[in-house]
Amino acid sequence: MLKQIMASFSLIAIALATFSISAIAQESLLEEGMVIELVAGDLMCYATLVDDDGKEYSIGAKFEICDDRDFYLDQRVRLTYEEVNVNDCESSEPCGKTRKEQVISEMEVIE
Repeated sequence: MLKQIMASFSLIAIALATFSISAIAQESLLEEGMVIELVAGDLMCYATLVDDDGKEYSIGAKFEICDDRDFYLDQRVRLTYEEVNVNDCESSEPCGKTRKEQVISEMEVIE
């Protein structure tokens, strides 16, 4: 009986942990915000945005976003993301290691 209770408890804990992780992943992607900075880095463009509550986000973006820096700065935007492979080396030089990361692929200026 105790084994059945412990097994049930373990399954419930696993289900809750899975739900929590997926909820965090969904909540962590900013959908809309004000662009306050765009900086071209070695691996990608780095966008700094502020949400409606004043919380600041630093998010990777495609280089094309930084190319249009003057257009997006100080604008409220809606974000679209794309999963890409990013160099996962200690320097900007290729080492053969990559990681998947969600980056901003498009910014749509909104009123």
